[in-house]
Amino acid sequence: MDKNLQIPGQYIVRYQTAPVVPAPFAHFYTLKLDIQSADDLRVDFDIIYNDRLELTDDEIYDEGFSKDDDYKWKGALPAVWINEFQEIFTSSKTIRKREESEYEDFIEIELEENGKYVTIYPVDKERWSYFLQEMMQAIFETAGREKPFELTYLDIDDSKTVIDLKASFGKKEFTLSKNGGTARKLHWDQLQKIMDTVYKAEFVADNASENRPTKRGKYLTAGDGLWYQMGVAVLETTSKSKDLAKIEALFNTLSK
Repeated sequence: MDKNLQIPGQYIVRYQTAPVVPAPFAHFYTLKLDIQSADDLRVDFDIIYNDRLELTDDEIYDEGFSKDDDYKWKGALPAVWINEFQEIFTSSKTIRKREESEYEDFIEIELEENGKYVTIYPVDKERWSYFLQEMMQAIFETAGREKPFELTYLDIDDSKTVIDLKASFGKKEFTLSKNGGTARKLHWDQLQKIMDTVYKAEFVADNASENRPTKRGKYLTAGDGLWYQMGVAVLETTSKSKDLAKIEALFNTLSK
């Protein structure tokens, strides 16, 4: 198979969560990519949550879902996603035989080859799952369903330090600004590492405040209108964890 990306070309990616994933988190979606030119990507996206109809209204509410969570969208994504798709598509090992496991997500790609449509299956499913999660986030952001990622760290001591992090999945850009200064770009891979470090701690919304802090302390806010004070609304996950120290060390490094 020719591993070069076809431009113009059409690709259909179908994804389904592993069979062991329970409702209402189990879902599948179809992602149709119409690459019209090197800088023109049209997308047709359709996601459906499995077994939603089997849940009661109370169960749906308790899980934080609604009956209209199934979602469809057609539109254009920024050209950066052509490059991102090309990178993973051309570097991935694929097979022609369908393989399924109850512990692994299912992914297949349909494309045109020698005048007919064929289906291939990526071997590195975990890598593809992560890529598709980011692309789905880019779709939600571009469609206006979700806002770009924002995280602010505020350290009030004898002086005040403010670090603002912003990430656009649509544009695939990650920036940092300190004390309202000029934003500088960070490597995209840093975003996941930062999120893994920050959100490993326990966030307690009941202990958070809607007012911007003025008292001594270290605080986090993620665009939800709440300020979480470290040690008060951001807590250790276990008695032996060092989540708060790792968060402080992370932002000390970023502020330099």
